[in-house]
Amino acid sequence: MVISPEQPGERDPARARFPSAPPGAGPVLEWFQESNSNGIKSGIFVASLIAAFLSLKDWGFDWTTTWGLWAFVLAPIPIFYLYSRSGGLSAGSDWFATSRRRHVQLYELTKVTVTNPAGVDAWVLELTDRNGGFTGAKLREVQQNRALWDLVYNGIVHSVNSGTATANELALDKLELR
Repeated sequence: MVISPEQPGERDPARARFPSAPPGAGPVLEWFQESNSNGIKSGIFVASLIAAFLSLKDWGFDWTTTWGLWAFVLAPIPIFYLYSRSGGLSAGSDWFATSRRRHVQLYELTKVTVTNPAGVDAWVLELTDRNGGFTGAKLREVQQNRALWDLVYNGIVHSVNSGTATANELALDKLELR
């Protein structure tokens, strides 16, 4: 598997954590795991927001003399780091997995849903197959690895165009399935 240097995220398959192929399925053809440094950067950003809030709330930096508040401010950094290491995504020629237990058969989909639970640019892709398999992931993460996205998107297009899968309006628009 050749990974282009432009691809963001973890690049070393020996260090990455991504789901293995489901039982009886073909091999992992593509995978993606967010880079650990992205988790650290996100944690620092959230910690900075908390520190700014506390400074504005007190109109100063008096909060820095309380060790408990420092623990509260710095807690997001290891939390986001650990979350970024929690796992990745993988796909084969006809399957897509977001964890060891959550995978779908891409050419047997019955439901394709895109939601926006946070109300911002945080689109979530949810897939259900005819065997009851269900999985979901942030659309942005699935699209980070172009080859992975191609495998998943081809299965979605096939299932929707063949009539075996229904798609909500947001999925039809965001994934350009019309």
